[in-house]
Amino acid sequence: MSRRHDPTKARRHWVYTREQVCRRFSVGDSTITNWIGRGLRSIDDKRPQLFAGYEIRRFITGMRWPYGRSPVSGRLFCSVCPGFKALKHGSIKAMSIGIACYEVTGLCINCHNIVKSRIKARGLPEIYEASTNTARDSSDVISDEVSGGVGRSGVPVPVETNSFNLRVLQGYIVYLENHQNLDVRTVDEHLRALARMSAFFGHKDFEKITIEDACSFKGELRSLCSDEGRGILSLSTVLHTLDRCRVFIEWLERQADTERLSDLAGYFSLSRRERAIEASTVKGTSLTFDQALCIFSAMPNSSPIDLRNRAIVAMFIITGMRIAALITLRGKHVNMRTRWVNQDPREVNTKLSKHIRTYLLDLGSGFLEALDEWVTWRNSNGFGHDAAFFLPDRYIQPNALGFGYKEGNVEIAECWKSEEPVQRLIKEAANLVGILSNSISSHDFRKVLHPFLIKRGEMTIKDEVALQLNFGHTPQEVIRKHYSFMQDSEREEVLDELCRRALTSRSELDLYLAYERKEISEKDADFRRAKEIFERNMYQRHKSDQQVCVF
Repeated sequence: MSRRHDPTKARRHWVYTREQVCRRFSVGDSTITNWIGRGLRSIDDKRPQLFAGYEIRRFITGMRWPYGRSPVSGRLFCSVCPGFKALKHGSIKAMSIGIACYEVTGLCINCHNIVKSRIKARGLPEIYEASTNTARDSSDVISDEVSGGVGRSGVPVPVETNSFNLRVLQGYIVYLENHQNLDVRTVDEHLRALARMSAFFGHKDFEKITIEDACSFKGELRSLCSDEGRGILSLSTVLHTLDRCRVFIEWLERQADTERLSDLAGYFSLSRRERAIEASTVKGTSLTFDQALCIFSAMPNSSPIDLRNRAIVAMFIITGMRIAALITLRGKHVNMRTRWVNQDPREVNTKLSKHIRTYLLDLGSGFLEALDEWVTWRNSNGFGHDAAFFLPDRYIQPNALGFGYKEGNVEIAECWKSEEPVQRLIKEAANLVGILSNSISSHDFRKVLHPFLIKRGEMTIKDEVALQLNFGHTPQEVIRKHYSFMQDSEREEVLDELCRRALTSRSELDLYLAYERKEISEKDADFRRAKEIFERNMYQRHKSDQQVCVF
């Protein structure tokens, strides 16, 4: 093929028309015709012609690597559930080709897709060893007794194989994107929930789903719902899965060409008690600000990659920024002099394409200093405003000959294409301080900042509004009621004062007494706050004395 197409551009659970495949891979209609001649299969012989996402991935992967990709630690690359996976024990077949080469085929342990690769003879024992040790070495094992099971490690559910269901899903995708205006990631979550449901039903026609099927599916999810054990679904996951299935069934009932399903959608809902339990459950991780600070402090700073990694963790802690936005930042978006990060949705991948202005909070402990050190190294090596702010490894590692780093003026440094490198470095940093890596991700830092400030900083409504704006939230009711508009300069003052209150160890009473007794000097960082507390209490005392005199 003339170009190296990326098979991951096609999402596994999606269904694409012929025109969508052309746009996604930037090819012409004649190329699709050639692909069909070379083995790309459509879901059926009807029109319009539709292609399953997992089938497109399989075909393009086969074109790029006709003999399969080289194995890693005895695991072969699976194009349906992307990644190097072990083969299912008992399904491995090795055919000798030449003197020291074998063609190995087998079933992926995750999705049971057939994978193959040509390997050298000395690598064959590793293939068998990986297939017999998957339960110990891999956390991505699907139990054979649970169809469509999905663990917290991101195990994919079996893909849809019913051609009728695939045509229904294509219409549902159009409905979610064009009528509900949902973004791609949200639509993908809907399709994953439907794939889990369809896999449980053995990929039977959606129109033939009965009330008994819905009750058995809900019971199966309940049995998987537990707070203990790896690979067990949480109550929140069960609730969202059932809600997405219910929305799909309601949409299916409204279609003119389908039979009435007699209130089937209502059976995809949990009881009021279970929904109340889920709503009252504390969301997120148990990671605290002190633990985040411990992770940051334990990270080394000896090499440029270490400086970048420390700066990434510091950015997460003091801004609560989403990882999708962080990996797409460029030099022009971060100003360390003013401490403002301009998340422009035209260049930065923000949620719902919102324009977010984020202020770097001064929480001490060397967070801002870590960012300054990274910016200094970055600028001194010629990486300008258009280059990625957090440079991928290939731009800051020594080259193959050991002659130093790639200069920034040679080419514009591009941003990461995936979140995986950042998630990996976070888990490695967590392991340094003994925090389980499977219980922490980048989004956990976003949930650390608010509890710390509200507990230590005695947060007011004005502080809450400023912090929510910094996160990129839009608390419309609070803003309309109290603050119709907050300028950046005002937000700076509010957030700086909030951070000062959070970092001090003295209570309001201590500051009041210290100011009254003149035990605090103007050079003290808490002097201004102590003065405000004293004046506010004196005003309230004077007002109460006047009311007593009137009576």
